[in-house]
Amino acid sequence: MRKAIIKTAGNMSEETYERLCSGFSNAKGGNIEFSHVVDESVIGGFIVDFDGMIYDYSVATQLRKLKQHIDN
Repeated sequence: MRKAIIKTAGNMSEETYERLCSGFSNAKGGNIEFSHVVDESVIGGFIVDFDGMIYDYSVATQLRKLKQHIDN
């Protein structure tokens, strides 16, 4: 079974966690074991570590991408 670690700045509701796991699992072909880690360095949003890839949907990363887009 493949494993994914979801990192957030704080705890999330069980409903949000289940929706996130379900959506990610559907996108990646299912059969994934999820775990949740609270990481205070994450500023809003979430980061998923899965199969050696980092999927960064944190607010800090989104703001950085927006700034890069504006600067270009």
